[in-house]
Amino acid sequence: MSTQKTLVLTRPDESARCVVSQIKALYGGPLSCVMSPVMAIEPLGSWPDLSPFATLVVTSAHAVRGPLLGKPVYCVGERTAQAVIEAGGDLRLCAPDAATLLPLMKTAVPDAPVAYLRGAHVASDIAGELADLSVPCTGFQVYRQRAIPLTDDARRLLEGDKPAILPLYSPRSARLVGESISHAGAGLHVISISAAAANAWRSETGAGSEIAPAPTGAAMVSRIVAALTA
Repeated sequence: MSTQKTLVLTRPDESARCVVSQIKALYGGPLSCVMSPVMAIEPLGSWPDLSPFATLVVTSAHAVRGPLLGKPVYCVGERTAQAVIEAGGDLRLCAPDAATLLPLMKTAVPDAPVAYLRGAHVASDIAGELADLSVPCTGFQVYRQRAIPLTDDARRLLEGDKPAILPLYSPRSARLVGESISHAGAGLHVISISAAAANAWRSETGAGSEIAPAPTGAAMVSRIVAALTA
């Protein structure tokens, strides 16, 4: 069996290109990569009027589609934080993932009312958690994550015996990929960004995965590079 490992990236195009760039900066060897996004990011509706809100919550850079008017922002992820700053938001708190953000909001309760800028699919009930804190929150779906089928090349790699590395960056992407294959191949090494993503993958395929030491893009890139060099 060939020892050449192929990276299968199922992130949206722009995010996948960013991951490849980060890997190449750390990995000295030749990189074989197949890109097969399982989601396309599409804007939804017009940008909401944020002027009535005291605080904004943003859990993805994809949700930053318009001006943030200097509003205090609680966000998830370094890329989202950068997008918030570039859009004129006042970054107050940045958590590595939504599961970490929720308890932080209980100790640093955001001023009300709150606007939650989100996608059509979310993994955590931010609005519900804020309601439990008696903080009114209005959710705005500003983008959607449209599902896309895997390419035939990606499916063959994920189901085959040749060494392949599959990073999974969310529970939904784990489910979409798992639903698209008949089984996880013998040569497949899966790296999940969180236990929730790993559980979604196991639920769909019955197969296990490595879980990154932290739910961050940097931790995922580190583990991908480690898998490529192993």
